[in-house]
Amino acid sequence: MSTHAAVTVNRRQDEVRGLWNDPEYRSRYIMDLGPTISFVDAPRDRGTEIHVELSGSGDAASKLPSPFQKLVSAPTMAKVKDELRRFKARVETGEIPRSDSTPEGESAERKFKQRPAQPLPESESESEFAKAGA
Repeated sequence: MSTHAAVTVNRRQDEVRGLWNDPEYRSRYIMDLGPTISFVDAPRDRGTEIHVELSGSGDAASKLPSPFQKLVSAPTMAKVKDELRRFKARVETGEIPRSDSTPEGESAERKFKQRPAQPLPESESESEFAKAGA
């Protein structure tokens, strides 16, 4: 089983290759997986496409039936896509976007742990209301 992820970075191919090979930018997680990585010019001069191809040969998941291979490889591909998004953001803007609610940045692992929104307990909502009005 092989899986594929891609991202388009709005930079020239030689610049993207150089930054990908820079340890400060490169994702150690992706490189530890031993992927096949290719760089292709994006259509209409819109930057460079980075394609990451992971093959499951030799690992425990490759011995499972096909539907189960997809379930096992889904978290790995989610992390690869997170790392590609971080690389793209860092190359294009110089930083990885973060917010107060997710200071470590967006991650697939965090999305798996989400729960439905719930109202604050009455004691907390009263104190938050008092802070906002003060």
